[in-house]
Amino acid sequence: MLLRHAISNRDGFTLIEIITVLIILSVLAAIAVPKYIDLDAHAKEHGIEAGIAEMNGRESLVWANIKLASPSGWQNDAQVFDNIDEDLGGDYAWTVGPNAAGGTLMFQTDVTAELERSPSESVRPALWSRR
Repeated sequence: MLLRHAISNRDGFTLIEIITVLIILSVLAAIAVPKYIDLDAHAKEHGIEAGIAEMNGRESLVWANIKLASPSGWQNDAQVFDNIDEDLGGDYAWTVGPNAAGGTLMFQTDVTAELERSPSESVRPALWSRR
C-alpha cells in the first residue's frame, strides 16, 4: 500500500507532455527562423530608402534656402545641386555619381540602388527616386 501511494504522488512531466512541448517549439522555430534570416535584407533595403529620403530632405532645404534666403533667388538646377551635401555617413557610398541626373547609392557595401534625380524648378525642389 505504501509503494502504490509513493508512485501515484510523483511530480514531473509525462512523456506525452514533453513531446507536445517539443512539437510546439519546432513549429515556432520553423516559422521564426526564415523571418529572422530575411530581417537583415529588409533592414538594408530600408537603409537605402532612408538614404533616398535624406537626399530628398537635403534637396528641399537647399532649394528653400536658395529660393527664399539668397539675394539672387533660384536661378537654375545646377545652383541647387552644387550646394547639396551628398555625404550620408559611413554606411553609405556613391559608386557612381551623384550627378544632376542621379547616381548609384550603396548601403553597407552590399545593397545598391540606381537613383534618378528630377531637376529642381522655380516652383519645386528636385526629387530623388529609384530607377
